[in-house]
Amino acid sequence: MSTEIKAIRDPAPNGSGDKWRAYPLFSGQTPAHDDMACHFSVLSPGHSPHPPHEHLEEELLIILDGKADILLTDGPEANSARVERLHAGSFVYYPSHQFHTIRNCPDFPVTYVMFKWRASREKSNPPLNATFYHFEKIGFAESKEGFAPRLLFEGPTAHLDKLHAHITQLQPGAGYPPHADNYDVAIVVLSGRVETLGQTVSSPSVIYYSAGEMHGMKNLGDIAAHYLVFEFHSARAKSFALGQQQHEPKLTGANPAPFGRSVHDWLSRPLGSIRRRVSQIRSKSS
Repeated sequence: MSTEIKAIRDPAPNGSGDKWRAYPLFSGQTPAHDDMACHFSVLSPGHSPHPPHEHLEEELLIILDGKADILLTDGPEANSARVERLHAGSFVYYPSHQFHTIRNCPDFPVTYVMFKWRASREKSNPPLNATFYHFEKIGFAESKEGFAPRLLFEGPTAHLDKLHAHITQLQPGAGYPPHADNYDVAIVVLSGRVETLGQTVSSPSVIYYSAGEMHGMKNLGDIAAHYLVFEFHSARAKSFALGQQQHEPKLTGANPAPFGRSVHDWLSRPLGSIRRRVSQIRSKSS
């Protein structure tokens, strides 16, 4: 599976009376995963798609519209579940074999997007536990570049060397030039309108970049764009990306690089800014 850009549209009524329906967006093998799948779902009020269940795959569930209760349990019964309510933009990470389900309790349907993956991994570091993130009071630092990421979490999982998440605010006209990462990246555009790979992407949408693929981002709208970023780090994805870079054609000519600088110099300012801001966030939270 290569790059995927999928808009999420309100489905037309199907007349079947379904209380829960999933709409596949993409699935396949990537440099980081034996299988990566993504879908969005619509869940009617007062319903749950299934009792608490567990599986080998890890998952991320992001609420796009509405409210829902997430239930975490130690088994298939929901009686003693830990219950946490999520609002639009908030999300939960489910580790492998964590019993879980979602329940819509309010009066309106809830729409959510889910990433589900599995991958072979040799290391056995203590994995992340189930984790919730809420964004009702989130704030962003001021940025001269118009690009303000905020670190949410990172750590090893049962399937990944590291799962990393941050949320970004991108001001109108701001962006960053194309670059390649040595890990897979999934983006959920929560608000605004951005451009990537020559395509205009409006919220809500999902973007997936496989390791080693060049990609950049620019805010085309007149309001700030907000998007969640998930990085899937693994040794095999890094190895794949390095192999891709070795086979990239060399730039030639009197002035081969943009603005007369090398590609690495061209990228260093925005990417260095990201690293500095993430380091500042870590320092403040420690």
